[in-house]
Amino acid sequence: MGEDELSVRPQERYRLEAQTLGHGSYADVYRATHRVSKDIVALKRAHLRQEAKDRIRREIQDQRKLAHPNIMPILDHDPGYHWYAMPLALGSLHHLRAHLDDEDLASIIHDLASALNVAHQQGLIHRDISPHNILALPGKGPESYHWVVADWGMVRRPPGEASRQLTRTGQGIGTPGFDAPELSVDPRKATPAVDVYSLGRVAAWFLTKEMPLSGVPLLPDGDMMHWRHFVNTTTQQDVHHRVQAMSELRSRVPDVLVARNEPVLDRAGRLLEGLVAGNEENLDALVSLADAHQDNADLYFKNLAFVPTGKIRTWVTSAPERAARIASVMARLVMESPWGDRDRRYVGTPLAFVHTVLRTLIEMGRLGPAQDVAADFFMADAQWSFDDQRRRTLEWLADLDEAGGQTVAPVLAARRDVIEYYREPAWRARSVVLNTILGAA
Repeated sequence: MGEDELSVRPQERYRLEAQTLGHGSYADVYRATHRVSKDIVALKRAHLRQEAKDRIRREIQDQRKLAHPNIMPILDHDPGYHWYAMPLALGSLHHLRAHLDDEDLASIIHDLASALNVAHQQGLIHRDISPHNILALPGKGPESYHWVVADWGMVRRPPGEASRQLTRTGQGIGTPGFDAPELSVDPRKATPAVDVYSLGRVAAWFLTKEMPLSGVPLLPDGDMMHWRHFVNTTTQQDVHHRVQAMSELRSRVPDVLVARNEPVLDRAGRLLEGLVAGNEENLDALVSLADAHQDNADLYFKNLAFVPTGKIRTWVTSAPERAARIASVMARLVMESPWGDRDRRYVGTPLAFVHTVLRTLIEMGRLGPAQDVAADFFMADAQWSFDDQRRRTLEWLADLDEAGGQTVAPVLAARRDVIEYYREPAWRARSVVLNTILGAA
């Protein structure tokens, strides 16, 4: 007997309200009352086309397999797989966002990551995590919520288990802005990192209160800076640079709230220590911390300036615009911050940091950002008159090709005091324009 012959009309068991609670791509959801028990539920019914029926059948089968408290349970379903009943939610994360704070977010992310990890262990990838598919059921206490992942109709099953191929190469899967980039290439090859990306984008949306745009980074700032590293590592566009597993994502959540309460300089010191020990991810977190505290000279001078040169160059290559901005902040702090009882020779470390960024930008051909940094670097270098750095700067200027010389020449020429600081008898450069500006008077 076929599934259609086994099917039971939902009206035989439930009284459906006329107005839908939600309308989706393959099914509608109604508020319904069980005719015998009088229990009020949400009833999801597939559209008439075959693909919709196949989707809801897969949703029923897979959701029933996933016995986890943070996965929407199925209370009842059609033997022919045309509809199913589930608890009536109080609302979605999208609708309830205004009543929640970032501690709530940490709890939600932690619990949902646990649920999704169970699904991934069974080879099931959701592929459509968004604020609309994260639903609140009544919690144990008054005014409390119990969060679940719903809408498993777009799930990717393990290879060989799909009874019928429902997804094609190039077919759009997921919610725009929350969907991982690789889903647009071949959603059938989705890995757990797809759901990691979507959950990270949910966090970004929650923290910034902005709807994400596909392919455009969205990172928290200001009061939510302690979340920035978490969001950045879970929402990398390149899947190979992204957190790969829900177990790893889940393990990072407690660190977010610890970071919120940790003094800035203590956190910076911890990140630098870990970076030097080989934890490469700490560099992005340290830079993000510096970006959020641009008036904290100790953070820049005692921590960021001590990032090893090779790691600075790698960072500049991956994020030239951001590196230029941070380097300019460092240079301005060198000029403007009270130096107090610090050894004057200590200034060489932050100056060397800025110089490394500038040199790397020139080598990359990122001449616009390089010129911006050069203006601040030359003024800071001249102000402090640190002999070792002056020598390194002149050696570098002498070796610049004409393109590099043309880049820094305008900012040099604009400051007579800077020209006089660098001018030296018998100095010669490869660049004609630099010879003209800095050559012997």
